Amino acid sequence: MDLSDVLDQFDRTLANIKSLEDLWHQYKQRVPTVAKFGLDTPRINQIRRKFADIAKSLPTIDGESLEAELMALDDISQMILNADERSEGYREIVDQIQLPVNQLENYKYRLIQKRRTLARNRIDEVIANVDNLLRLTIPVQGGLKFSNNGDDWAALRGMISELDRLLEPNALSNTRLDDLQRHLRFAEPHDLRDILNYDWPNVKAALTDLVFDGEPLIVSVDDLGVLVRSQPTGSVTSELPWEELDPETFERLVFDLLRTANGYENVEWLMKTNAPDRGRDLSAERVTNDELSGTKRIHILIQCKHWKDKSVSVSKISSLLEETGLWNRLFAVVIIVTSGRFTQDAVNWRENRELKGEFPAVEFWPGSHLEHLIASRPSLRLSYFKS
Repeated sequence: MDLSDVLDQFDRTLANIKSLEDLWHQYKQRVPTVAKFGLDTPRINQIRRKFADIAKSLPTIDGESLEAELMALDDISQMILNADERSEGYREIVDQIQLPVNQLENYKYRLIQKRRTLARNRIDEVIANVDNLLRLTIPVQGGLKFSNNGDDWAALRGMISELDRLLEPNALSNTRLDDLQRHLRFAEPHDLRDILNYDWPNVKAALTDLVFDGEPLIVSVDDLGVLVRSQPTGSVTSELPWEELDPETFERLVFDLLRTANGYENVEWLMKTNAPDRGRDLSAERVTNDELSGTKRIHILIQCKHWKDKSVSVSKISSLLEETGLWNRLFAVVIIVTSGRFTQDAVNWRENRELKGEFPAVEFWPGSHLEHLIASRPSLRLSYFKS
C-alpha cells in the first residue's frame, strides 16, 4: 500500500480517539461523588452508547482490540452507597470509573508507537534531504542564501510540511518548529541563517529521538531469579547473525551506534541523490576533550558496506574515497564500516597511508570490531537481531 494511504488510516483512528476523549470529558463532568440516583439521563445514555460504538469500531493493534465501556451513573451511585467508610473502598470505585480511559490511553500509546515505526524510514529520508539542501547555502550580507538557482525555499517548505504529515499531532510541540515555520514564511537571509543554526538542529534532534524511540523489547520470562537458580552453562559469543540485516538496516544500526556513543555529535544521513543502490553515507563530528588544549571537533564520514560474504578490497576503498569528493564538506577522517572483512592488501594500504600522513585519514571497522562494540550495548543487539 501507499504510505500516504496507510497514514490516512492511522490518522482516522487518531481522530476517533479524539472523539472518545471528548466523550470521556463530557461524561466525567457528570460522574457523582456522592450517592445520587436518576442521573442516567438520555444525554448520558447517548454519550455512553456513542463511546462504546466508537471504541468497538477501532482496528486491532497486533490482535489486541479496545474494549471499553462507560459505567452507568446509577451503578456508580450504588457502589458509593455500598462502599465502606474506608478509603480503600472508594479507591476501588475510582479505579472502575477510570478503567475505560486508562484502556484508551494504552491503546493510543500503542497506536502512536506503531505510527512512528511505520513512518521511520521516510522520516530518515526527509531529514537527509533537508540536511543536503541546507548544505547548499552560502553567506550573504545579513545571513545566508541558497546557492542553487531553483526555488529551494519551496522545496524546504515541502519537506517540513511532509514531516508534519509523517508525525502524529503535537509530536514536536516542545521544539523550535513554530520558529522554523515562521522563518520559512518570511524567507529572508537572516531567516535562513536562523533555520540552519538554531531551528533545524533543534527539530532534527527531536525527530531523531522519535525515530529511534522503538517498541520495548520482549522479555519471555516472568522471573529472572528463576533463570539464575537454573545455573545455566555454556560459552557466550559476541558473533552476530549479520545475514538477518539488509543493507538499509545495517546503515541504521551504524547510525544508532554513533548516535548513542560518547564523543560523537551531529550524526547525519548523507543521501546519495542518484545512487543506483540508494546507498547513504553518514557524517558526524568526533569530539575530543583535552584539559590542556580544550575541546576539538573534526568532521568524519562513515561509509557502510554490508558485505558478509566478501572482503573489501583496495580498489573498492579507492572508489569510496573518490566519492567523498561528492560531498561539499572537508572530512578529516573517512571510516569504512563493513559486516565482513578487509583484504590483507587493504590493511597494508591503510597502514602505508597512515605512515605517510595522507589526508583524509582512513579507518577500518570490520565486522569483528562492530561485534565488540555492540557486545557492550545489549539494547542495540536485541533491537536489530532476532537471534
